[in-house]
Amino acid sequence: MFKRVKWIIVIMLILAPAGLQAAFEYKSILKADIDGTVLDVAADPAAELVFLLTPEAVLIYSTEDKAVLDRIPLDGRFDRIAYQPEDRLVLTAAKPARINIVQFSRIYAIDLTGRAVKGPKDAGVTLVVFDDYQCPYCARLERFTHQLLDIYPDDLNYAIKHFPLSSHPLANQGAAAALAAGNQGKFWEFHGLLLENHDQLSEEKITEIATGLNLDMEKFNRDRASEQIQKIITEDVANGRQVGVTGTPSVFLNGKRIQNRQIGNLPALISQELEKKAKP
Repeated sequence: MFKRVKWIIVIMLILAPAGLQAAFEYKSILKADIDGTVLDVAADPAAELVFLLTPEAVLIYSTEDKAVLDRIPLDGRFDRIAYQPEDRLVLTAAKPARINIVQFSRIYAIDLTGRAVKGPKDAGVTLVVFDDYQCPYCARLERFTHQLLDIYPDDLNYAIKHFPLSSHPLANQGAAAALAAGNQGKFWEFHGLLLENHDQLSEEKITEIATGLNLDMEKFNRDRASEQIQKIITEDVANGRQVGVTGTPSVFLNGKRIQNRQIGNLPALISQELEKKAKP
């Protein structure tokens, strides 16, 4: 086996172009002093988070903010830490041998200023959906959301943020039309009809929906072409990217990202949030 490896290395050296040299350039992109002893490190590059294992806690460090955002206290001592997708940390110890898997949720600040919100303003739970009007999954989620609002009429409110995908050529027009309808008090009606017709969306269909809702068509057309409405869509997309949105629908419950596989479990998740609010 070792002879074989030796010959492979020799062949690679023989075949390598003469005079080929590799140079590396490097620079430090972050330096920080951490209080305490760091036993191990894990990272979530997509979220720009570094997890520092110390004897007492896991420190959640943001490379973007250059600060410790929070700490997860530990029950017992662990030696190693690893990050897994869907926001899980695996902590292990050799002696005594044990493992602890921690599910964590980052709570994002999602700006809803000036956005349409359905439900009581003082509701204990806010459901935010980043939507695309040509997305079939968004249409399916909309029907489910209506059921949730019926189940929690006093405790849940619902807000839409627009995230038109580049692969859907009419999604941006749909978002502008819904916002223009909102200027005449018909956002939610227009929003619902757009999603019902997600698979046949066209300029003609948008006009048909507007006419059917008895909108002032001159104002509607002027508003949906305005810079003000396009600015709202641009802000929604930027906010979505800030909180890690890459596709639709993307769902947040009280600022916490809900994975697609968890959407069917939203009633239980809403109840959990309400229980937290009820605790003194």
